[in-house]
Amino acid sequence: MPISTAEDWWEETRSVTFNPSFNIDDFIKRSYGKIAGNLRKSIRFPNRRLILRLFKSNEEWARENAPVHSIKEIIHPLGLVQNLLVDKPLAKPTLIRKNLANWLPPTLRETKLDLIYSSNVHGASLENFYKHVSKTKRTVLLMEVMKTGHVIGMYASWAWQIHPHTYGDGNCFLFRASPSEKAAVFKWSPPVGKNLHDDDIEQAALWEQFMVGRRQFISAGANSNGTCGLRLNEDLSKGSSYQALGFNNEPLAGVDLTEFDVTSVEVYRFLRGLDGMPLDKVDEVWQW
Repeated sequence: MPISTAEDWWEETRSVTFNPSFNIDDFIKRSYGKIAGNLRKSIRFPNRRLILRLFKSNEEWARENAPVHSIKEIIHPLGLVQNLLVDKPLAKPTLIRKNLANWLPPTLRETKLDLIYSSNVHGASLENFYKHVSKTKRTVLLMEVMKTGHVIGMYASWAWQIHPHTYGDGNCFLFRASPSEKAAVFKWSPPVGKNLHDDDIEQAALWEQFMVGRRQFISAGANSNGTCGLRLNEDLSKGSSYQALGFNNEPLAGVDLTEFDVTSVEVYRFLRGLDGMPLDKVDEVWQW
């Protein structure tokens, strides 16, 4: 069928992949030809390394076939829902919301931030934190460093919950939102070329420590010495940030401030810009 809109594309994708006759082996073979065939002789699909190699092939093809002209996309700051309980939310500065719009996945750029948890309003404890955020996927966590006033944080692709195992995925990222001259994002990257083998379970587990939720702390990113890319303690008063595997981030609060006191912590969910509907209320991904 001719495809001219995003809606047409999603509809055709759904009709193909949901069809009972859909066969993943045939799909891979038709999409990647000899590349997939050669890989499948030694690696069972799906496999992380196989998928990464297929992605790399796609990226190389895209670079070689990219159009000579470019279209500059204008990215506007995320909207912010007014909250009468907080006079000056951490996400209020336009620059912070502009940075987030640049860093977030394209599907979230036309959204509004809605404050669902504030340590100053709802109580500074992980118990209260989980109570307000545990049912909300895709959130932005912001915290203010007491010594400098800098705002740092994380985009969480899964809902924060108490769980014995690591959760989340590679869409999570860490960032320094302010001051403007030091704003930076640190996105997770897979261990391509790092020679992680199937038997290197411990190293792979550290590399994929996207989100950790315990009663005593929350964290993201990890190292073999126990340090994290970002970590908050039980009463949300103290945090730490070290360079971590996977995110390869700078210490978010500063190279000389890997351990720091926290003034406040806030968590935001995303509302659709058109109708204000929370994205978690949209059951079908095809609808947004």
